[in-house]
Amino acid sequence: MQKTIILTAILLLLPLMAMRAQNRTFMLMEQNPEYGQQYWFSSGVGNELDCDKIKQHWNNDRYITAVAYTENGWSVAMSKDSKFSNQSYKYSGDFPRDWIKEKWDAGYYITAITCNQSKWFVVMSKYQGYTDQSYKHATLSELKTWYDQKRSAGYFLTQATYSSGKWWWVVTRGTNIETQGYTWATDGDVGSEVKKIWNKGYRLHLVEYGGGQYLLAYGKLKGRTPQQSYNIDCNGVTAWLSKNWDNGMKLHYIGGGNPESQPSNNVASNQSNNGYSTTYQPGNNSWREELPGGGFRQNTRQADGSIISITSTPCLWCHGTKVCGICHGLGGTYGRAYGGMWYPCKSCAGSKVCQNCHGQGYSTFTSTVYPDGSGVGYDQNGRVTVTDGRGGGSGGSRSSSRDNGRSSNRRGTCPKCGGTGYDPVAHQYAAGSSMAPYHNSGGTTCYICSRATDHYHYRCLECKRH
Repeated sequence: MQKTIILTAILLLLPLMAMRAQNRTFMLMEQNPEYGQQYWFSSGVGNELDCDKIKQHWNNDRYITAVAYTENGWSVAMSKDSKFSNQSYKYSGDFPRDWIKEKWDAGYYITAITCNQSKWFVVMSKYQGYTDQSYKHATLSELKTWYDQKRSAGYFLTQATYSSGKWWWVVTRGTNIETQGYTWATDGDVGSEVKKIWNKGYRLHLVEYGGGQYLLAYGKLKGRTPQQSYNIDCNGVTAWLSKNWDNGMKLHYIGGGNPESQPSNNVASNQSNNGYSTTYQPGNNSWREELPGGGFRQNTRQADGSIISITSTPCLWCHGTKVCGICHGLGGTYGRAYGGMWYPCKSCAGSKVCQNCHGQGYSTFTSTVYPDGSGVGYDQNGRVTVTDGRGGGSGGSRSSSRDNGRSSNRRGTCPKCGGTGYDPVAHQYAAGSSMAPYHNSGGTTCYICSRATDHYHYRCLECKRH
């Protein structure tokens, strides 16, 4: 079997690697009968992605099967794989949200994703077996809730990367994964964590680095428990690759990430990275509206005729600068009296960040409008707006909405919801917000509609009990 390693790139990297305190490049190999002839190359730190080399391998029927940006620069593995039928990639300064949607509509799925300080590299492929996919950019606490919901619907974590202080997770349905969990490890204990996973009979699915820790996704694969081997920091990587290739193993995943891999953000890219998930939903109509002033609105028409919209606009308080407009990012001021006492800013309490957008630079508003014209919406601070379809509406925080709304307990049973406080119409998907709809987990009988599927109910707009 032919095996090629680009030795020149590795040799050029050695002096640079020695200068860094920690190289977190993580390379995972495993026995994989689906992969044929395989190549791996690295661009070298500070260099652009070698697009010509990718095209060269495409012309020889090899597909991109693993990518990463680490202390070694752009690293790419390309393999012959019978499950791929077509492939495309986007290499750009902004996260390619619209391009991903376009490719999803054409039957492609995200099969690799990574970034450096200024560029995104996203690979999408037509891949046998995949049936649905979703991604989310959020904090770990938000991702845990989202991941648990997706896991119950048959999705597994297949790609991950770290940027702008948050994680990007990609989950896919129709994979060869049977069970999955994830854990975290530091620089000092990542090796011992991997051994614990293997000793329990599990196999690694991916390993990435971000926010000062490693993310390790692991579990069982359908019908096989392949032998695996890993290499951290590219120490002796040439001999390691050759030895494992000779033993019939293939380069399965390149990760570990670069702790500085955070693309530069402006207002436009902040609007793209706003923490909500985008899911490919066959049969639903979706469209995007560009708004005056640099914002956008992403709309999705549901099967029942309702429209879920997520609007992102530059923050009206800080105009995208992210800093407090009262103290101008200083956190406070020194008074002239009493020897120049420091007075924290009363608006931001010394945090220096805008208190409307909480340092994001943009504002979001999530709404659902029903066929009768009624609707409900929530902004990023929990303020609620309700419309009754006749032009009337109410607004305020979540708590004031509950206090001021009409209560079916005081006026008898609501004819629309029967006293539950939630619309009896079930929705397979729902927009995320601080005032979330009622979520019924699959396998549990819903007390609202008696269905046992995974679904959601919005608050009743007749009695406004919740």
